[in-house]
Amino acid sequence: MNSDIGDDELVSLSKAAKLFFHGELTKSSLRTEARKGNLEIVRIANKDFVTRNAIRQMIERCKLPCPVSARTQPKVMSAKDSVRVRLVARTNGKR
Repeated sequence: MNSDIGDDELVSLSKAAKLFFHGELTKSSLRTEARKGNLEIVRIANKDFVTRNAIRQMIERCKLPCPVSARTQPKVMSAKDSVRVRLVARTNGKR
């Protein structure tokens, strides 16, 4: 994000879209996020503004949880397997 703009400095939606999202989002996109409750907008004289902090908070609110793949999910152990593991541990411990 552009460093010459303070964290709480008001920036118009069109300027914010250009500065913070390099034109990937539009002011309409930012208004949509405001309607969804993800972006705090300041309205002065019927003009909409945001701050760098508000954009940061929107990004945090819009993050999707990482999907857990089958490889990273812990394997559920059956009771039978659990007993086997404990027996093997006991047997190995007695040696």
